[in-house]
Amino acid sequence: MHKERIGRWQTAKPGKPKKRESSWDYFLRVYGSITWIVGSGADDDLPMFLCGNVTGGGWSCLEVSNDLYEMDDLVEATGNTDLEELLVFHGGWHTRKSFAFDCRVASPSGELAIIPFDESIEKLPRPMKPERVQPFGTWLHKRVSELIRTAEANLHEAQ
Repeated sequence: MHKERIGRWQTAKPGKPKKRESSWDYFLRVYGSITWIVGSGADDDLPMFLCGNVTGGGWSCLEVSNDLYEMDDLVEATGNTDLEELLVFHGGWHTRKSFAFDCRVASPSGELAIIPFDESIEKLPRPMKPERVQPFGTWLHKRVSELIRTAEANLHEAQ
């Protein structure tokens, strides 16, 4: 299911971002996606969900990509056109464990605001001040570090 995504990091050529390239655009260009499949035992207290939003895709705590969600379908189903302002980039959208870019707000360097997302969202949060928007790369580093601490503690307990 995720064949085109698996192992891409092995051939990635990290370097400097291009001029005016956001950390999200850099991530997409260099890595494309992250899908972290976690087995039982390591998953206690992690925000787990079925990646790809379907059974058989794997039990995941981190799924980041540009092609995770068809927002047009949700807008059509709910009639809530405010949702067109969101770009879901993190899986788990029906479990309250997902994140989206709020395209209404960008920092001076082009980074987009990040908000929690799930399919039952009815009203968008008040827009963040542009100067408070953190880069996607900072968000990702914090998220991964937090998940690693939890998974490592679980693995130590399992020994």
